[in-house]
Formats: sequence, structure tokens, C-alpha cells
Amino acid sequence: MAYVSQGFKLLIGSLSGVGMTNIWLLDSTDAIATVNTSNYVSDGYKKGARQGDIVLVRTRTSTLSGAVTAVHICWVIDEATGTDTLGVDLTDGLAVTATDTD
Repeated sequence: MAYVSQGFKLLIGSLSGVGMTNIWLLDSTDAIATVNTSNYVSDGYKKGARQGDIVLVRTRTSTLSGAVTAVHICWVIDEATGTDTLGVDLTDGLAVTATDTD
């Protein structure tokens, strides 16, 4: 499935100023190897994502409201990607392991 713009949302916006960081949520049905491809978030820069912002990526089953199957912590490594310069590139991501020992 391709990128769906409604799945990329600002969770916590920082106060304006140099060195401030936003935290974003990306819900996707695509694997992290697809999501971290340059310009996958093709409107991220347009939405306000900037280099250094943190992105929590939730991989879901067949729909954006489906069950979560994986979580990764990424950050924006490159901004203004794509021929229209409206996208961003995410790092490979750090997997958040799921343990539930109860």
C-alpha cells in the first residue's frame, strides 16, 4: 500500500525557534523498509516536518485503523525531498520490542 497522508500527524508541536523538535506519528500498513525510503512521506515537509524531528512509526495490518504489528522510532534525516521538494526522508528506525510477560 502506498503512503496515506492522513496517517502522518503532528503529536507534539514545539515552540517556534531554532533547535526545537516536533514529534510526529505515522500510521502505515507498509513495512519499515518501505517507510524509511526517501520521500515516502511525500508531503512531510509541506506539513511542517523538519530535519531532527522525531517520528513514531506504527505498522498496522491491512488498514490505518488495524491492529499495530510493529513500532519504530525514527527521525527526519533529510527534508524537502522529491522533485516537488515537499517530502522528507526518515532514518531506518529503532524497533521498540514488544514483551508482555503477564
